[in-house]
Amino acid sequence: MSEAAAPSPASVTITPADAFPPNGSPGPGPNEWIGLLHRAASETHGLDVIYDLLDLVAERFSLDDLTAVVTNETLGPQAFRLGRRPIDAEGFALVREGIGLIAAPNRVPPGAERLVLGLIDVALATQLARRHLVRDPTTGLLSRQVFNEALRAAAAQSSRYGWTFTLLVLQIGTTEAPPPDGEIRRLGHAFARALRSGDTGGRLYRATFSALLPNATAQSLHALVERFCGESGVGVAALRFASATAPNDSVDPAELFRLAGTRLHG
Repeated sequence: MSEAAAPSPASVTITPADAFPPNGSPGPGPNEWIGLLHRAASETHGLDVIYDLLDLVAERFSLDDLTAVVTNETLGPQAFRLGRRPIDAEGFALVREGIGLIAAPNRVPPGAERLVLGLIDVALATQLARRHLVRDPTTGLLSRQVFNEALRAAAAQSSRYGWTFTLLVLQIGTTEAPPPDGEIRRLGHAFARALRSGDTGGRLYRATFSALLPNATAQSLHALVERFCGESGVGVAALRFASATAPNDSVDPAELFRLAGTRLHG
């Protein structure tokens, strides 16, 4: 670890003289840091940018090994090691501290260390925010917005090429008396486990879940419901489900939802 313990990136103010080494000095230059910051704040690069950052810092400072640890408010301590190597005992000790950098040899200046940790913090926060947009935070299933996008894409394929898929809507309880949040979380996880490879599951609202099932038959629909009952411990009498199939019923996403909803409450 560097000589001075690194403070939280959110509380650090880094001046250009501190952050960027002068021309001819080792370490990434200003444009490289700025490029990495843009990538860290982008939703498209994922966490690969963190390992690219470690590669760059190791190359510029001629390091044999590098481990970085930051603590995210949601995820807790997160450790990353050069080359995606397993975290060693020294790294786990740093995890207990919550933040810092271990470099071998120890030649990363404090300003560069703070930039590395700050960029990792940005990358983690960006990906976590993206995941919350994609996934329903209670169940981990697709959010309704993302599920609707998947449905629109499937309907377009069905309209163009005759691809068959079924929209399933499954409800536990009623909209007036839904299960509590903790139970909804458990039910959502059970619904995810009941899905098969190629199926797409989402949460519509409360304890109402949805799925896109390629080439589904009436038998496979009932098999999914039976798997869900087995995973959740919910009896068939405690739930309702209905479906609509493209292209037979419609290739319009709104109409498929309308039909499934009508059948669910009919």
